[in-house]
Amino acid sequence: MMNLLKHFALVLAVVTIVWNSAGWSQTGGRQILNQMVSVLGGGAFTDVKEIHTTGRFFSFSKGQLSGGDLFADYIKFPDMERTEFGREKNKSITINKGAEGWVFEPKDKEWGPQPASQAEEFVVGFKTSFDYVMRFVLNHPQTTIQNIGSEIIDFKRADIVELRDSQKNRIQISIDRQTHLPMKMQVRRADEAALREEIYANWHEFQGVRTPLLVIRSTGGVKMMEIRLEAAAYNTGLSDSLFAPAATASK
Repeated sequence: MMNLLKHFALVLAVVTIVWNSAGWSQTGGRQILNQMVSVLGGGAFTDVKEIHTTGRFFSFSKGQLSGGDLFADYIKFPDMERTEFGREKNKSITINKGAEGWVFEPKDKEWGPQPASQAEEFVVGFKTSFDYVMRFVLNHPQTTIQNIGSEIIDFKRADIVELRDSQKNRIQISIDRQTHLPMKMQVRRADEAALREEIYANWHEFQGVRTPLLVIRSTGGVKMMEIRLEAAAYNTGLSDSLFAPAATASK
C-alpha cells in the first residue's frame, strides 16, 4: 500500500508539472505578445484600420541586388491593398481587393486583371502578414499561442512565440526581451515547405504607432527584398475608390 501511494504521488507530481508547464507556455506566450503590442502603441496600434507608407524597395535575385525603385503603399483592412511603383507618369500599380486583383502598366496605359495565381498569393500572404496577424489572428478563438523558448539575434536575447492560425499556418515571432519589439517573424504555411522570414529594425513612432523603417524579406533562407520606409501614416481616411482599377495614381 505504501508503494502504491508513493507511485500515485509521483504520477500526480508529474501530471502537475506537465499541466503547469503547458499552462505557462500558453500564458507566457500571451504575456510576451501583450507586452509587445503595448510597446508597439497599445490601442493606437490595434485600432489601425488604414496604413499608408512610402519609401524605397530593393529586390534581390539569388541573394544579389537586382533592382529597386520608389513605392507608395496603401492598406485598408481587412483585405485591400494598393501599391504604386516608380515615379510620376511612369508608375506601375497593383491593386488587390479580397480575391480580386488588377495591374496597371504605364506602357499599356490601361488596367488588366492579375493572373489568378497572383491574386490567390496576395490573399494568403496578406493574411499571414505581421500587421494582419496582430490585429485579426492574435485574438481569434481558433488561434493557439505557445512560448517555445528563446534565441540570440544580433547579440540580443529574443523570446520566441509561436502562433497557429485557423488554417494551421505556423507563425513564429522573435521578440527582443529588453525592448519587447519584434525582431523577426517566420511563417511556414500549411501547404508548403518554404520558410518565409521578415526581419524588422530601425523603429520609429508615427501617430503613436511604432513602425519599422527597415524590413528584410527572405524565402527559404534566400534574401528576396529589402524595404526602407521614409514615412508612415495611419487611419487617414482612405476611400474605397482608391482600391478600384479606375482610380488615378496618386501624386
